[in-house]
Amino acid sequence: MSFNHFIDTIIELSVTRKFAEASEEIKIYVNELDRQTVIDIVKEIGTIPECIKASSSEEKLFSKSSDVILARCFRMLGLKSKAITERADSADIIAESLFHKYSLVADAKCFRMSRTAKNQKDFKVAALSNWRGGENEYAVLVSPYFQY
Repeated sequence: MSFNHFIDTIIELSVTRKFAEASEEIKIYVNELDRQTVIDIVKEIGTIPECIKASSSEEKLFSKSSDVILARCFRMLGLKSKAITERADSADIIAESLFHKYSLVADAKCFRMSRTAKNQKDFKVAALSNWRGGENEYAVLVSPYFQY
C-alpha cells in the first residue's frame, strides 16, 4: 500500500460516508496497516496534497487521519494512545506510558505547501498546553520540521 492509496481511501470515504463514520473507518484502516506502510505514510502526511480541496470534507478527514496515524505511531513506540473523536476545544490524541506512568496530549498538524504564511494560531501552542488539564504531564505538537 502506498501514500496515494491512503489518499484515495480518504477521498472515497469523505464522499461516501458521514464524517463520524468515515473517521471510524479510517481508524480501522490505519490499525490494519503494517509497520512499514505506517512509516511510509508518516513521511508524507504532513503535507496536504493539492488534490484535496481546501476547507473540504476531504481535508477535514485528512486532518483526522493524521491524528489516527500519530496515535498509531505512539502505540508503535509502546504507549497506550487513541485519537479523540471530539473536535471542540480538546486535544486530538491522548497517550499514556504504561511503564513510566506519564501521560500526554498531542496535536498532529498538516499543512498545504501552497500556503506560505504560518501563524502562531495555526499551531495552537497555548491551547495545547491548556488541554493537558490536571491529569496529563506533557503536551506534544507534531508537524513536519519544514513547517516551523
